[in-house]
Amino acid sequence: MRPASSGPAKFKEASCAVIRKADEISLAVPRRGHVLSTVVELYSDPIRKAVTALSSILGKKHCSAIRASLSLPHGEQSRRDLIRSDGNMAAWAIVSMWVVGVSLRTLPVTTSLLEAIRWFFGPNVPRGLATLPSNEALRKAEKALQTKGDALAYFELLPYILDPHGPGSRLSVRRNPATRTARLRKRAEGVFYTPADVSEYMASACLSALTQESPPSIFDPACGTGVFLRAALRELRHKYPERSISSLAAECLFGTDIDPWPLDATAFVLLADSWIDPRSGGTTPAEAWYRLRLNLACVDTLRIDPAENSTARDKEDDEPVVSSEETRRVSIAQLFPALKEGPTVILGNPPYADLARRSDLAELGLVYQCLGSKAKPSAEIYLPFIEQMIRLTNREECSGALVLPLSIACNVGSQFSLTRELISKTRGRWRFAFFDREPHALFGEDVKTRNAIVLWSRIPSDKTTVLFTGPLRKWRGYNRAAMFRSLEFTVIDGDIRGGIPKIEGNSQSAALRTLNARWSRLEQAVEGIGRVDLADLPSADDRTVFVGATAYNFINVFVKPQRSVLQDSQTLSEHPLHAVRCASRRDAFAVFGILSSHLAYWWWHTHGDGFHVSRRFIAELPFGLEAMTGRVKDELTEHGNELWSAIETKPIISLNRGRTSVAYTPNGHDGMRRKIDEVLADLAGLKDIFVEELQQFTARTVAARLREHYMTEIEEEGA
Repeated sequence: MRPASSGPAKFKEASCAVIRKADEISLAVPRRGHVLSTVVELYSDPIRKAVTALSSILGKKHCSAIRASLSLPHGEQSRRDLIRSDGNMAAWAIVSMWVVGVSLRTLPVTTSLLEAIRWFFGPNVPRGLATLPSNEALRKAEKALQTKGDALAYFELLPYILDPHGPGSRLSVRRNPATRTARLRKRAEGVFYTPADVSEYMASACLSALTQESPPSIFDPACGTGVFLRAALRELRHKYPERSISSLAAECLFGTDIDPWPLDATAFVLLADSWIDPRSGGTTPAEAWYRLRLNLACVDTLRIDPAENSTARDKEDDEPVVSSEETRRVSIAQLFPALKEGPTVILGNPPYADLARRSDLAELGLVYQCLGSKAKPSAEIYLPFIEQMIRLTNREECSGALVLPLSIACNVGSQFSLTRELISKTRGRWRFAFFDREPHALFGEDVKTRNAIVLWSRIPSDKTTVLFTGPLRKWRGYNRAAMFRSLEFTVIDGDIRGGIPKIEGNSQSAALRTLNARWSRLEQAVEGIGRVDLADLPSADDRTVFVGATAYNFINVFVKPQRSVLQDSQTLSEHPLHAVRCASRRDAFAVFGILSSHLAYWWWHTHGDGFHVSRRFIAELPFGLEAMTGRVKDELTEHGNELWSAIETKPIISLNRGRTSVAYTPNGHDGMRRKIDEVLADLAGLKDIFVEELQQFTARTVAARLREHYMTEIEEEGA
């Protein structure tokens, strides 16, 4: 029996009710007590079970009917290890018809899969799908779907619940070790759920940077199940309310992925979003789906070239190099004729993985500057995605946004340096927002990563490159919305090949310029910087300053601890410490003071990743020989000695996996640290306002707070 609400008018009226009220938080946004992967699994597990059961009973005629009705005219380059069986693809498609119909409330949860097929195709149901085997497997599939059928939850979680990988997060493995396989595959492919608020912020930033009046073309080079294209469609609806949602989706949104099923899933997601518009009448869901799917292609994005050039050339005769189906390069205009001039906007979340061993490594090294002349399997795959954003748009007016690992800012490897050099030579406005992994992470509590959102835009009047940066944000899950509203950027200048500094505000910007101009470095004022084990401390001398190799709310700096701190019975940590060897005990206290200052903590945050403390950080701290002479040395020695006397009796002893480590925190001794800051600021010619800023910076960072004036404005808005 066909559901009574399947008529277009009734359907469109009912489906509008799935939209959540503006003041309610979407299920697709992580927050305290709400883990995205956990809630997704609650609703996606029955869907995968239904797919498994259904695929076991679909005959050749069913698969052929689905393939014939949903397959596309243009050829696609599916990777061999990601080819999916006809049965699997057909089952996912049929179940997705049911899920979309229920999510729009045109189909009740009690609807059968056959009824969902009839709704999707309308009067022209393919002959091979007119019936389904009525047996226990079909009943099992439909029962699984009906256990968690929820229209609003489905609608909000559509991009994620159609992901075929299954549970594979850090938390899922803790709960169920059997999910480790899925986690390993997700990690190998660099797959992460991008929360809705992240994709919406990026899409909004891209569209607001454009001045053109007509709707732009938008391309996601690793679209997965459509999180970013869905966010882009939402922004297009707001910016062009006079246009029907279905026309915006069909004319403006494009994507590629190396896995064929997520592309089908993306079309289902966009169908759900565009079908709610009463102006999209006159077609069946299948016809609307097909138009959307034409804009999605299964191809390795790194093998796509701009429309106007082909990079795979033979050096002698300038003819295209003959290559296999798996390695051939293709113009974006061949994939999508509507993009013959390149997309206006590129946004997405490229995979966080290695290039790995592939047959076209040598060619990739010639195509992408960021890979150098020779691409290696160990190269980060996301780096050429940045270059692709630049290559494929190539317009006078364009914009782009990618969410990437934090390493884009602070990794000093050659490929990272080449990528940053390319950025610095690419006209337009580049903005970088950085996010720590603690106490809460950008991707939620199930995916603990440090991230950067990279925004790029260009209009015809942009004749140079302008770089903007921000701090490494530590924040709490309850203020995600406030964090996105508070994102502001500070102009930076200078060479970014060695890294992108993470600063906030004019005071920090001025201090960075002053400190960068100094020739003096700490390594010039010490006898050497080496590594020692914790077990070596009892035999150490009093002229060595020890620095922990990792940090968070403070840099672990100490001189030789009291003998009672480490006991013979303890099994000590084997993580080595940095050992800064000084000429005298007085020098050691001066160096201890420098490394314990608010200024050093800020400098570490500005140039590092918020976790690792490198030898490079210690060596390049911009205070050297002149800090170890005369009055300056006397003051640093005095203040360093005072600080050490205050903390040496309060070691922090930690036990991790049976091994003991020791740390000393300078937090809570702001007055002593301020004295050191003042000496260093006076030595470098820094302004008094920056000394005040340093204390505020440390306090905000340790407490994981946004800047006070942002929070005040937000609280006033709420009142």
